[in-house]
Amino acid sequence: MTFDLTPEQQSLVDRVRAAVAAGPTLKSLQALLQREALPTTLVLEEVSVVDAGLGAQLGFGALAGAAPGPVLALPGLLGSEEALAALGDGHLDRARLVVAAVALGVGRAAIAHAVAAMKAMGVRPGPDEKAPHWVIADSATEIEAARMVTYRAAQAFDHNESDAAVLVRRAKAFAANAAEHAADAAIRIEGPGGYVRGGVLERLTRDARTLAVILAP
Repeated sequence: MTFDLTPEQQSLVDRVRAAVAAGPTLKSLQALLQREALPTTLVLEEVSVVDAGLGAQLGFGALAGAAPGPVLALPGLLGSEEALAALGDGHLDRARLVVAAVALGVGRAAIAHAVAAMKAMGVRPGPDEKAPHWVIADSATEIEAARMVTYRAAQAFDHNESDAAVLVRRAKAFAANAAEHAADAAIRIEGPGGYVRGGVLERLTRDARTLAVILAP
């Protein structure tokens, strides 16, 4: 299964990457959000590769019509379920797409971190026993599959398809689980150093586990 982006969608992704590289702010990123679910998913995923907290706040803030404020750590989103519930079922499905998009970013960030760590250790393809590199290959495949499921769900949402809600819930669960698996795989690559408090993998693991439990079906 493939999902080719249109030229307009690819241009949007490129603009988001440029904005992130330039030092993103909520205001600059909000200008890139669109009404449709699929382009919004693309924006949130790219932002969340670099900063999952910012991606989540951007997505949830757009739903709630919140004014720009300080970036919140993902655990703070646990308390947002009550507020989101008051928005109605349609907004809850959109909120689950936000979670799926952020999870994709978290998973991609974990894989990129692990690949960089393996390169630093001199791990090469093949029967190299310095690190269980096959777990990253499995996780990368799972994240790519989750992307296809999430994009398909967003497309169904935009087209008001009858099974859109089911697809969105499936995408949220699949993407959040894939992010958890990617973070765990990255820790297996890096070893005990991955558990250091305040480190990249500690944050990605916390983010992934939070995403897995909020807005569960």
